[in-house]
Amino acid sequence: MRLFKKLMAVVLSAVVLLGASAVNVKEVRAAAAPTGFKGVWISFLDIQNHLKGQAQAGFDANFTAMCDTVLANGGNAVIVHVRSHNDAIYPSNIYPWSTTMLNGNPGFDPLADMVSIAHAKGLQFHAWINPYGYRNGVVSGNPALATTANVVAGVQEILAKYPVDGIHFDDYFPPLGAAALNSMVSSVHNVCASAGKVFGISPQGNIENNRAMGADVDTWLSTPGYVDYIAPQIYWTDNYGAAGNVTMYSNRLTQWKALNKAGIPMYVGLALYRAGQPSTSDKGWGLSSANLATQVDKARNAGCTGYIIYRYDSLLLPTSQQEMANLKSRG
Repeated sequence: MRLFKKLMAVVLSAVVLLGASAVNVKEVRAAAAPTGFKGVWISFLDIQNHLKGQAQAGFDANFTAMCDTVLANGGNAVIVHVRSHNDAIYPSNIYPWSTTMLNGNPGFDPLADMVSIAHAKGLQFHAWINPYGYRNGVVSGNPALATTANVVAGVQEILAKYPVDGIHFDDYFPPLGAAALNSMVSSVHNVCASAGKVFGISPQGNIENNRAMGADVDTWLSTPGYVDYIAPQIYWTDNYGAAGNVTMYSNRLTQWKALNKAGIPMYVGLALYRAGQPSTSDKGWGLSSANLATQVDKARNAGCTGYIIYRYDSLLLPTSQQEMANLKSRG
């Protein structure tokens, strides 16, 4: 706890400096979030299962196969974990080589290879970052690295070295408070806008949970200059609850649409990993194989311009095949 408090003090002091400098940054026209976005999250778990420990030839062959699977399922973008635990899947001047996703330095640059392979296949590549390495109440790796200054510098490093199509944050934020997190988010947005790249965040689907942790989705969706798109993880069906009669997905979607006062482009995060899985609390997953297709229909009717599937390995599950076939039929 003492170490965490020291870390927070360092972070907050860096936020003050960055916030002050951000005010003086000339506003740059943000890149437009792509429409018709059909992404797949490739998480550190997927990287562990398919890419970790591979020499370059095997790594490239396996990632090529992953891209082919995404394409076969109708996807047009991959959102790939490049920093998950205060480490990096590329040579960095800030973060150490990942031992979570790799076995340390592999002797080549995995990120360069992945971006090249994805682009050659016609897929967008968005670099997915857990900004502070914060997960399940703890900071991973070296806590001294978990500063806002490093978050911003780390994004600059990626954008300077790799032709990624955007930067993507997940839903894990330490309890720094809304002011601190907003300063960080705004600073990252400025960096991305200056490079002509999109920046988006995928928060939890429960709006109150975001507010409680300081993820100020109200401001991000009412004031330009924070995110180019938002991708809430709406991981419920419309047969939620013990009786299966709560339209939870539709309820959450309506809440997010109402919150979006500035008309920020919105994608919807979809829980493919739950497809075909019996659940006493959310019966819809076991009742239908068209949940995702129906959810995308509703999202499009609500003005959403894309979706993101969680996660890659779920595409390979037998229980997912009919769900994905139905979703792909929607175009």
